[in-house]
Amino acid sequence: MPKISFDAAMYFVVLFMAFAVPLSTAAASIAVGLGTLFIIVHSVRARKFPTFDAKILEVLAVYIVCQIFTAITSWNPSISLREVVGEVHRFFPLIFAMTFIKRREQLGGVLIATLLASLINDAAGIFQCLVQGAPRAYGFNHTPTFYGSFMLIQLPVMIFIAQSEFLSPLWRRLALVGAGLSLICLVLSMTRGAWLALVACVVIFVVPEKKYRRMTAKICAGLAIVFVIVAAMSPKIQDRLTTLTDANFQSNSERLLMWQSAVEIFRDYPIYGVGQKMFFTAYNEQYISPEAKERPGDGMRGHTHPHNNFLHRASEGGLIGLLSFVGLYAYFFWKFFRQFRRERRFAFGAGMTAFMILAALQLEGLTDTNMNQVPIMREFWLIAGTMLAADNILNRGEFFDNRRKNF
Repeated sequence: MPKISFDAAMYFVVLFMAFAVPLSTAAASIAVGLGTLFIIVHSVRARKFPTFDAKILEVLAVYIVCQIFTAITSWNPSISLREVVGEVHRFFPLIFAMTFIKRREQLGGVLIATLLASLINDAAGIFQCLVQGAPRAYGFNHTPTFYGSFMLIQLPVMIFIAQSEFLSPLWRRLALVGAGLSLICLVLSMTRGAWLALVACVVIFVVPEKKYRRMTAKICAGLAIVFVIVAAMSPKIQDRLTTLTDANFQSNSERLLMWQSAVEIFRDYPIYGVGQKMFFTAYNEQYISPEAKERPGDGMRGHTHPHNNFLHRASEGGLIGLLSFVGLYAYFFWKFFRQFRRERRFAFGAGMTAFMILAALQLEGLTDTNMNQVPIMREFWLIAGTMLAADNILNRGEFFDNRRKNF
């Protein structure tokens, strides 16, 4: 029986991860564990580590060091340090994908696995709402809010797959179906922050894509028609839309109170915050507003985050945590934008895909805390690594080479 090379084994880990992350946290954890084990065994045998991107490792290292410092100064260092360790493994899908997707065929395999998992996740959400009568779709994710975040990731990926000429027409058509289903599921998730993030991302996309504005207008018109049709068929969605500007709606008013409390925590602990995972204690025991109705007790455990990525980082990590968070994602925004500039001959290349996903998550993160959730972060970093690998393949002339056989 022929032996499987280390690179081949790691590619299958990435392939497994691409299918598992949207559907099962446990299976995704197994994939991360297997990949880590393979790298350790290989490094011991070969007496050297695989060649990783040094610049990205440096950026991640600076971020992690800042997180360790704020954890050491935490109200409860042991809990905060465990959270830092947990955050470290969320970057592994990025490293695995960008390092071990090396050929066009491998890129196609990962994209197809992502497409199939997305279609299954879409089907689950639609079944929950239309057959089971669930008020909000959540698919294979823990909550409808997480599901909305996944749809923001899936939509750009589906569009990217649909125009990837190295894939067969079957997969590209399925990706178009997947894009439509993901939009429907985004609506059915009832996640208002994700709805607004999608609208904002469409505007962001139009600004640099002057060459493709007519195509963009057609796509946006199609998306708008799907949204209007789905919303027209559901009074619940219509009611949800009316709450967007209702200051008296409890979800809105509670968010405002949590934001005020997060600012107060930051004001009291401006340099290093209260520590990771400590917002729960600080808010519910000391900083909760007297006007807040959602309080611990009577079945309510208490809020664990302030429903805003930046205020979450500022309250738990102070200036150190906030600046390291902003710096990390600013670097990747810059990296994806540069990649987009190299791919200007494509309407929606790999760089634009990654840029739009990150923008969507951060925009949604203005009204919810999503960039600390394990499933969302694994999916984001996996797709980010895949898009960076696509850039490397493009630079070698393999990415959209029609002379080769389609999948």
